[in-house]
Amino acid sequence: MDKRGRLGRWRWGWPVMLLGMAAVVPLLVWLGWSAISGSSDGTDVSATVDPSAPGYQAYVEPTPTLLLIHGDGESLYGVTLLALTDAGVEGAVLFLAPETLTPIGPLSVRWAESGSSGVVDAVAELLGVPVGESQVTDDRGWAALVSAVAPIALDNPDALVSPSGGPRFESGALTLAAADVGPYLGWRNPGESPVAALFRHELFWEAWLGQVALSSAPDVIPGETDRGVGRFGLALANGRVRLEAVPGLVDVSGAVVLDATAVGEMVSELIPFPISVLNGSSPRVRLLNGTGAPNLIRIAARSLSRAGAQIEIIGNATEFGWETTKIAYHDMGFASHAEAFRNALGTGSVVAEEQAGSSIDITVTFGADFSHLMAGDG
Repeated sequence: MDKRGRLGRWRWGWPVMLLGMAAVVPLLVWLGWSAISGSSDGTDVSATVDPSAPGYQAYVEPTPTLLLIHGDGESLYGVTLLALTDAGVEGAVLFLAPETLTPIGPLSVRWAESGSSGVVDAVAELLGVPVGESQVTDDRGWAALVSAVAPIALDNPDALVSPSGGPRFESGALTLAAADVGPYLGWRNPGESPVAALFRHELFWEAWLGQVALSSAPDVIPGETDRGVGRFGLALANGRVRLEAVPGLVDVSGAVVLDATAVGEMVSELIPFPISVLNGSSPRVRLLNGTGAPNLIRIAARSLSRAGAQIEIIGNATEFGWETTKIAYHDMGFASHAEAFRNALGTGSVVAEEQAGSSIDITVTFGADFSHLMAGDG
């Protein structure tokens, strides 16, 4: 074929091909939509978009977490985990001492050897949940964070003694200038227990968040408001907040050994929807509301999370009016988990319910029996 013939076919063939592609695209979109909306998982693209309506289901947004690391050079002064259990309503600030032991040494050694990445990995391993964000600050960074509301007023439980023997920070009523916050948080008296140091952290955070809540300054916490300490600090200041050290005991060497059972209970309570690790050890759960009472979904989620559920999807049953809670496992390997979830909820029936092709291991639909139990009349 000569060049002119090939060019002629190209001129009419190309428009025809474009028209054919244009006709196929809507078909592909329709097929994709049907596959997603018709899946057994119940996704965030279901036709029902009203969260209060029967049939609504959506993927769970993980509980936001931030690991704030206070360190400088090779010295680690503090590790603080911030969690927005229910953003603007409820959250937590959890404290870990640099002396906290990990399988390969204390956090302070992980910091010296691997920096922030080593500390983040170690904390995720200790708490059993991945960390969403991390941020490192030094003493100057702390001064900037609190500058809008400084000085910070608190009741200091113990005098902190300087190397020369005189008091660096007096006991009793204390006002910390912005530049004093970092040194105060990082201070250790000779032979002092890490528990005493963490208690000072709790007092500081309570005082600082209280002053942030009362402030009308536009940049009350400098930095971005959609991430980092700016986001978390503002949300925590405007809601209920739980402040405490991660449970553990100080051994004879001065190291902090965490209580794995207590830690697991605390983390499940405060981080009900952790980032999924998909390691197969925790069943992936769909949690559905069979009553229509919106306040029960979080209560049920916390109970299940404490029992080891990895909640992937939440939503409503296709119709309300369920009398009995149902815990349906879709794989025989998760039968024992289903029984554990029934015990955690305190009611319900466990059934085997095959769902071919489902990525969800267990579906929990709570009914009126759970509602009555939570109200104390069942």
